[in-house]
Amino acid sequence: MKLTLGLTALLAAQSHAFAPVVTPQFSRADVMLSMAAEDVPMSKRKRILKRLSKVAGALATVGLAASGAPGPAFASTATAARKTAASAAAVKETASAGVELVKVGAGIGAGAVAAGAAVGTMLKGSNGKIEVAAPAKGSIKVTQPPVNVKVNVQPKVLPSGKVEWAVEKGSPNFGLQLDESPVAEDVSSNVFPQATKAFPGALTNSELTNMIGEVLESAGYDKDKTLVATSLCCDEVNRPLETDLSEVYNTNFNMGGLAGFPFGGAVSFGAMAAHIPDGGSCAVVYGPHVGVDHDGSIGTVERRGRANGGACCGSAVAASGYVSGVFNGGAKGAIPDDALDAQQAMVGESLLPYAERLEKADDKMRELPFALYDAQSDLMKEIISKSAGGVAGDGKIAVLGGIQINTPPGFSDYYLPLSFDLYDNKGNLVEDLFPKTVQRAFPKVLDVFPGALTNAELVNKVTRTIEDLGFASDKTLVATSLCCDEVNRPLETDLSGVFDTNFHMGGLAGFPFGGATSFGAMASHIPDGGDTLVVFGPHVGVDSKGTAGTVERRGRANGGSCCGSAVAASGYVAGVLGGDKEASLPDIVDAQQYFVGKMLLPYAKQLDKAEDRMVELPYALYDAQKELMKRIVTEKAPAVADGNVAVLGGIQINTPEGYSDYYLPLSFDLYDNKGNYAKSLWE
Repeated sequence: MKLTLGLTALLAAQSHAFAPVVTPQFSRADVMLSMAAEDVPMSKRKRILKRLSKVAGALATVGLAASGAPGPAFASTATAARKTAASAAAVKETASAGVELVKVGAGIGAGAVAAGAAVGTMLKGSNGKIEVAAPAKGSIKVTQPPVNVKVNVQPKVLPSGKVEWAVEKGSPNFGLQLDESPVAEDVSSNVFPQATKAFPGALTNSELTNMIGEVLESAGYDKDKTLVATSLCCDEVNRPLETDLSEVYNTNFNMGGLAGFPFGGAVSFGAMAAHIPDGGSCAVVYGPHVGVDHDGSIGTVERRGRANGGACCGSAVAASGYVSGVFNGGAKGAIPDDALDAQQAMVGESLLPYAERLEKADDKMRELPFALYDAQSDLMKEIISKSAGGVAGDGKIAVLGGIQINTPPGFSDYYLPLSFDLYDNKGNLVEDLFPKTVQRAFPKVLDVFPGALTNAELVNKVTRTIEDLGFASDKTLVATSLCCDEVNRPLETDLSGVFDTNFHMGGLAGFPFGGATSFGAMASHIPDGGDTLVVFGPHVGVDSKGTAGTVERRGRANGGSCCGSAVAASGYVAGVLGGDKEASLPDIVDAQQYFVGKMLLPYAKQLDKAEDRMVELPYALYDAQKELMKRIVTEKAPAVADGNVAVLGGIQINTPEGYSDYYLPLSFDLYDNKGNYAKSLWE
């Protein structure tokens, strides 16, 4: 950790720069840093230096004021200190008749002490009352007024994290307490990108805790009168989330058992309700957990002190094996009338309804926690319905459900929120609390279109696939052929977040009506040496009841057809099948809708025989669009200078406002720039 000189320089520079400033320009004094010795990424160093600059400036401002520096900014030491403290958000410590530098972040370690010594030489004593914000743990403490003498403090952080000190013989220490314990690591800020790649939308524990606090406060909760109940798996890797919640809400009641199921049941909920502070409410946090290891593999994680990791969640993986066996003809077990291992039998029994879904999943270990969440949600709703009356007075029940994601030691764990509901103490659902700022899954989509991915999941998977082929995001131009309907723009926005922007080839129902000309134009815009990614497909709505072909729309009391063009074409096709005359090419004013109907005609009987016409309709449209797209690519691929053409086809699925849209991939093919089919990218 080589920040000592940087800190000293920052203090010296900021002491001058801040002299004329009335209000210190920083918002937090509780800078918590987590840095591995000799292994700090450049991006993180920049963030650290930026934050330290602000803290150093604020401390220097206090120092100048204490030393009697002239200027209108410093009417008194107390005023400057008060302004410094007002900008902070941590625990306050006060010192009278002197200056007390307190704990400028445990994670700063050795560098913080050097900073403290430098500031100490500037502070020549003060009788003012100074308040400085600081976190609960720290590594600096000046307990007596410093004098104007030179100090030489040379801290060193060993690879183990232990702090080693060398203070020049005879130098006064100004009361510095040189802590030799290992530098504290604040893992809450150690992000683990593999977690969000595997589960887009997941939040770190600290992000989750902040989100919960904001939502509950807006719902009228008083944190001092809130009791948190968790239902998380027994596995020790899940305790950090409970610890983080307890730091805000005092402690937690634990309802959970194996795999996170609330096996404490209605009785445990009733007991918890009887413990809620008078006039208060409860918040329940539940869900299964899953590990993501250093390699990004799902269902396993490295564990403290073990050379090899292992299954995570072990109970869930065992239950998955049992369910697979039953699905493939094995014997179904009975829940034993013996407490010895009844919970595991119950986990397996609860997972059985999701056997087919798990067997068909592209990644069984990824799908497993989602299936467990669905099973646990049903049980949690039943418990609340039966036991909500135990919450006294006007108490409320906030219920957050999702998936815990465990990461290797040294990194923050994550949680993927899937639902956040508010109930009254009669068990009635009062409000959907899920914040709009958090991406939200819509499980009903998977009941209608198994295998569909959220937009974020799709973009991540596509990006990884084409990067493996050598596509560079800054040299890839995305071309979309999606329906005009405004509900389809979010996917284009998500793609643009990786690939800058998109060329739009699409028209009604998602057909590439820009045709060969639009593809040729797009090809001439591809960055030099780059490639193109084409994403096409029809779209279909799935409403809050799980009905296909319609969706609720922003600001409208009633939803409507989705896709309207597709539904109209379906009606036309049904009429022709029943004997109506086929339409002829109309005026340009409505030519696109004519072509939608014409290209859907070959699928008239397929639609007529469908069990659910609105579910079958987008599949038929996809088949029609794929044929047209293949003709376009084959003809115009030579316009792509020296790159390749990746073509993703599928079905866009629109959901009610507040939920992520989905996309069901049906083909992902690679072509060369001569229009030759190379290979399928996804099986």
